[in-house]
Amino acid sequence: MFVYKFVIAYDGTDFFGWQIQKDKRTVQGVIEQSLKRFFGNNYRFIGASRTDRGVHADGQVASLFLPSPLNINQERFRKALNAILPDDVYIKSIEPAHERFHARFSAKGKYYRYIISTQKNPFTRRYEWQIPFDLDIKHLKKLADFTKGTFNFQHLLLGDKTNSPIVTLFSTNVEKSGDKIMFHIIGDRFTYKLVRILVGEMVYNTRKNLQIKEYVNFLYRVKPKTFHIAPANGLYLVSVFY
Repeated sequence: MFVYKFVIAYDGTDFFGWQIQKDKRTVQGVIEQSLKRFFGNNYRFIGASRTDRGVHADGQVASLFLPSPLNINQERFRKALNAILPDDVYIKSIEPAHERFHARFSAKGKYYRYIISTQKNPFTRRYEWQIPFDLDIKHLKKLADFTKGTFNFQHLLLGDKTNSPIVTLFSTNVEKSGDKIMFHIIGDRFTYKLVRILVGEMVYNTRKNLQIKEYVNFLYRVKPKTFHIAPANGLYLVSVFY
């Protein structure tokens, strides 16, 4: 078995997420269609993160499993695929990987960025959560400081609840530049919609002028409650670590 590591960027706006779904346009689906056009056969193509509908990526990683090595230069192969892919998907790099490399199961961590704008702009509305009011950046930073460590997010599981709820967040930082607020969240793994839930709760706590302990209670489920989910369009998968 020969394995190739892909790094991929895409605009998630017009996709129903990464993973193939019947009768739905997905990132994995359009890439596999292009691979089939190139090879004439279907081959296993696995992504590191099954990003949700509307979520973007600058550093999604995928592994392609082939029965024999490529008989074409990797750069020519990359350019050939990009020539037949739609404009909202781009293969940034292709390189050979160890035969035991698996984009999803070999990953040691992932870095997500979430972008908020406090200024409405019709040209960037597909790529950020536009909130028409200011947010206290100092308060957000304090909340982010508590969003580090190992957590049991059983109370936040959505979708497949057989997945482990244990997540270690290595780093959670917030910065502001002009009308943009950016969250940088790095963890060993992420449950379904976790980043969007964390951002949604931090924004809700800040907007409502709640005490920080309310957010901490949410993290550790001191009091059962519903939670707020930030929209998908502000979220980016920046990179995957191995």
